[in-house]
Amino acid sequence: MIDVAVVGAGISGLSVALRLQKAGVNVKVFEKEEKVGGNIQTEEIEGFLCELGPQTILADKKVEEFLSLAGIKPLYAKEEAKIRYIYKKGKLVPLPMSPLSFLTSPLLSLSAKLRVLKEPFIPKSIKKEESIAEFVKRRLGQEFLDYIVEPFVSGVYAGDVNKLSVKYAVRRVYELEQRFGSLIKGAIKLKALGPGGRLISFEGGNHTLPSHLAKALDVDVENVVLKIRRKDDHFVIDSRKGKFSARAVVISAPATSAGYLLRELSWSAAQEFDSIYYAPVVVVHAHTRDSIPPGFGFLVPRKEGKRILGVLFSSNIFEGRKGNLLTIYLGGATDPQVVEEDDDLISATVEKELKEILGVDVNILKITKWKKAIPQYNLGYGKFYELAETLEKEHPGLFLTGNYLKGVSVADCIRNSEDLANRVLEFL
Repeated sequence: MIDVAVVGAGISGLSVALRLQKAGVNVKVFEKEEKVGGNIQTEEIEGFLCELGPQTILADKKVEEFLSLAGIKPLYAKEEAKIRYIYKKGKLVPLPMSPLSFLTSPLLSLSAKLRVLKEPFIPKSIKKEESIAEFVKRRLGQEFLDYIVEPFVSGVYAGDVNKLSVKYAVRRVYELEQRFGSLIKGAIKLKALGPGGRLISFEGGNHTLPSHLAKALDVDVENVVLKIRRKDDHFVIDSRKGKFSARAVVISAPATSAGYLLRELSWSAAQEFDSIYYAPVVVVHAHTRDSIPPGFGFLVPRKEGKRILGVLFSSNIFEGRKGNLLTIYLGGATDPQVVEEDDDLISATVEKELKEILGVDVNILKITKWKKAIPQYNLGYGKFYELAETLEKEHPGLFLTGNYLKGVSVADCIRNSEDLANRVLEFL
């Protein structure tokens, strides 16, 4: 009998498990793959450090506290990484980073800027739930949606602004309207609009973090969990390497895998979780001998007619990285078919569009296809939160976590692990 079984060694499961272990709990972590970390994977190719999944982590106070608990030091991004661009009409336009730069920026027309200044006087919506597109058009106007919000959503969520729920996908923005009646008023009172923190990675890349956590936890890799069932006051875990009993179970696998694992406890819930849509993403790593601009990278609005969603100037972000590495993103909810295309076609598309946008020739190093990359918090997504809560109430000792619940980013998963670990400790 173990105290807690954690199924899935992505960042959510590893973060919860480490907090529990530090609290003196007997934890066993199961992972079906050979490597831990889920889609946090790093590969060195020809001396270039290539991040196959998330490129950076936005570390606020909570994330920093967790890293201190884990005993791992972050690597902070260079100052120039604050420079971001939007591709518009054949040019890279710096993203405004202050009210003054916003007023003088060529990114938006004068009429669009005046429309933004009306935002404090726009009333709240009477609709129960809005898409990001509806919300932004109502509060800030069409042009702000097209050239600032839409490329951001495509770059971060790989999502469709017409389908993503503002309430669940960008909860902080939604709450500003609810609390203050205005995004601008709320940002002034809170002295910030977006999340705070500093961009980080680690020596050796982002996979250093899950690898470090897994070593501390002695994760049981390549051990597929086949079934989880209830027996009296505990759970029985049937795995490829045998049976285990646990007082509590944390399922930290992706939604579709969670659905599979839940089928013995609730067949209907399993089917619901199976229905969560994950947008596909293609990540291309390329090297150029030509010069690239300073800064973090650029995003491409769909309105510009390119297939590239965005490009990171990966070698610019952290000290000590081999120069002129580009990380290119394609696909997402608005172009899902690209993940099924031939590598040669993808390479040709990337080479052509980078030549048009940056004027550079590139050498393709690697193409990574994530067929189920990022869960989409689309309209009506609240039902999955309610379902998770209902399951946990009906099966005391069962806990669900992962990036399909309460935030898709690595930082979200780390922050959420604190609350979940406390709930598990309370149950025990």
